[in-house]
Amino acid sequence: MDKIAIALLQIDDWIGPQGVAGAAAAVWSGGDIVAERYAGEARPGTPVDEHTLFALASVTKPVTAATAMALISERRFELDDPVADLVPEFRQLANAESELESFRESITVRQLLCHTSGLPEDLKRGTFRRSSSPTMEQVTNAMCALPLEYQPGTQMVYSNAGYAILGRLIERATSDDFWDVVWRTVLDPMTIRDTIDRPGPALDERIAIVQDPWGEGKPIESYNSQYWRDLGLPWGGLFGSVRDLVRFAGAFLASEETMFPSDLMREMVADQLSGLPGAVQSLRVHWPEASWGLGWEVKGSKRKHWTGELTSPATFCHFGAAGTLLWAEPEHDLALAVFANRTTIHLWPFEPPRWARLSNSLISAVY
Repeated sequence: MDKIAIALLQIDDWIGPQGVAGAAAAVWSGGDIVAERYAGEARPGTPVDEHTLFALASVTKPVTAATAMALISERRFELDDPVADLVPEFRQLANAESELESFRESITVRQLLCHTSGLPEDLKRGTFRRSSSPTMEQVTNAMCALPLEYQPGTQMVYSNAGYAILGRLIERATSDDFWDVVWRTVLDPMTIRDTIDRPGPALDERIAIVQDPWGEGKPIESYNSQYWRDLGLPWGGLFGSVRDLVRFAGAFLASEETMFPSDLMREMVADQLSGLPGAVQSLRVHWPEASWGLGWEVKGSKRKHWTGELTSPATFCHFGAAGTLLWAEPEHDLALAVFANRTTIHLWPFEPPRWARLSNSLISAVY
């Protein structure tokens, strides 16, 4: 067994009450998948295997961003186009008395993609009644009306709301269903087949049940309820396999133009912030100098990072609150997808730092 395969054995030790029920990992290098490992159960009595579909949560965002970039390559819109020109309802003043609202019409597509738009992370609790089941249209309408929290372009605040608006912008630019556009521009060109939007009950046996979801036991339970799956959130609604997603990340390391011109692919993994401070408020993580690309997080100078200490500053990545991590490291031509089925609110990837330790082991394996 080679060093990379040995490193992946770590996920076996994650299985248990203080870790996760199931986990999967795949490593891409040199244009192909070079190692994979599966451990534990996707659901009671069903082992995790290469066909298991995990709730990707925010690992969906780079796919949404790639869709926007594909449309930019088709000249449907430009990176620095004002969002309000493409989504007129975004022009409405959510808080007309706030001086910040004077900046609303200047917010660009680029700022949505790299989380510098001035929008908050998400809707406030209580926006919808606990007993309600809002539609995707209603959720996006509410996000369009969110008041700005800071002057656009002055800091980075991670925002699901920005990606909801981006999803609507893509529909307006194409006059098509958002996920149909994703398939046409990104997933089909990559011949990806085990990444699914809005999965129906026929796929239940393949989908890993997520532990510790929001709204557990309720009809609107995140990730596991059919209501939630049917929403198809542009910021977190995909389900997929480690094999599919590590190939997606690897495409940004390869030289071939898989989805759209390579200069746009390079732009996605290049830091857009130039030293701005940033935060992921729900994690209580703040960086004096944040780094973020278009859809992808860029590691930059961040310390105690989820991709470990040995990955280079050029590493681009994303993790999802359902327990998923995806990264690619250009210096070593290496990508990792490691997914599990427990939400990060349990802190299982961070205490102990399981994701970072695995990432360090992989880099050590290829030195």
